[in-house]
Amino acid sequence: MSKKEQNTPKLKFDPYDYKKQTYKGVDIYTKSLPWANCTFLKWIISNGAEDDKSGKEGTAHFLEHMVFDGNPLYQDKKSIDLFSKEHLLDSLNAHTRFTDTCFICKFLPQKSRGALDGMYNLIFKPLLRPEDIEHERKVITQEGWGFLLNEKHIAYMKKWNANVYQDIPERVRMSSPLGWIDTVANITKEDLLGAHKNYVRENSNIILAGVVDNSIIKEIKKVIDGVPSGKKRKALKAPSQIHLPKERRWVKSYTEIGRTETKQALLEIDRVLEHKKTDLYTLGLIGSTLQEILFRRLRHDNSWCYGVGVSFHQNSKFISQNIWVKLAPENIKEAEDIIWDTINRFIKGEYKEDTERERGVEIERTLASEYLSSSIAESAERQIASGKEIEKLNDYLKGISKANYNKASKHLSLYFKKGDAFTELNIPEEFKGKIK
Repeated sequence: MSKKEQNTPKLKFDPYDYKKQTYKGVDIYTKSLPWANCTFLKWIISNGAEDDKSGKEGTAHFLEHMVFDGNPLYQDKKSIDLFSKEHLLDSLNAHTRFTDTCFICKFLPQKSRGALDGMYNLIFKPLLRPEDIEHERKVITQEGWGFLLNEKHIAYMKKWNANVYQDIPERVRMSSPLGWIDTVANITKEDLLGAHKNYVRENSNIILAGVVDNSIIKEIKKVIDGVPSGKKRKALKAPSQIHLPKERRWVKSYTEIGRTETKQALLEIDRVLEHKKTDLYTLGLIGSTLQEILFRRLRHDNSWCYGVGVSFHQNSKFISQNIWVKLAPENIKEAEDIIWDTINRFIKGEYKEDTERERGVEIERTLASEYLSSSIAESAERQIASGKEIEKLNDYLKGISKANYNKASKHLSLYFKKGDAFTELNIPEEFKGKIK
């Protein structure tokens, strides 16, 4: 063990130190929490937006909706709502990501049998009646228009995705697993049945946190006994190469992209990389340090904005790097210059002290954090869904302790060059032609 590892702070109680056992091909992760009064269940199915067929984007999300419409035990929405209230503390929920669909609930130990029986029927025996399919299609269409806005904005989003995420399949580079309005319209019962074939033991992971004893584990194993066995889903491979954007700069008015006019301009800089170019701890350190410095320079020094967004993030397919700020249009060019000046000064060593300070703050923040049973289950779910084992918090502390200025500076010098990034300026119509 190195001297640095010996000096890494360590938590006495690690909230993410889960126990793992495998039963009939299903990985069961358990975390007993002495303060808990109920059990949190996360049933993760490896069927997400990346499994949708071309032209049927949104199928996995559509199927998630359908499980709430009826099953042999609870045949309609009303009875499912009552089941949630009577057995699940009114906690029944679900969400779809690109990699998976997760079904969520919590229940008191004395109600575990009814809770788990109901969840089994909900997830594995949806009725998929034609009238329910049409009902959900209408609901999902309205959900879609909520962020897709209009046809002009959809066209803009597709063009943006094709430019920045050109080596990534359409169903993965979308901003949401929901799909497009036209693809949702094309989804059939056969598509939903096809997707539901992934709802098998081989594609299941279960997280139990809170009150977790032998009786709860026995009950969950009984449920697994009834889950069908099938073909393990093949995860979509991360692209081996991601090309630079075809176009590197757009200046567009809000009207052009189908958005409502505003007095502010939006400056956004993006760069997408191949997965695992840099470790996630270094990416996080870059993001927090740059956000602190840019906030200081753009808000404190110039009062040009309310806030700055910086995200350097690694998912299961690629690394996404993004910087954005909203401000008065007349300041947008100077703000852009300051962003690139900051990155250049970072690379040359000017912000080494800031970087090390941010790392120290993250370590202390982690040591000081208090965790609810729900957040302990939620964090574990996110990691399992991304194809990782659940990282212990003490291992995270080791990882962030190894991140440093040298790694951060090297990453920026290699992978966040001005000539390689995609820069977009969204401006009010009155500034069209005045800002380049």
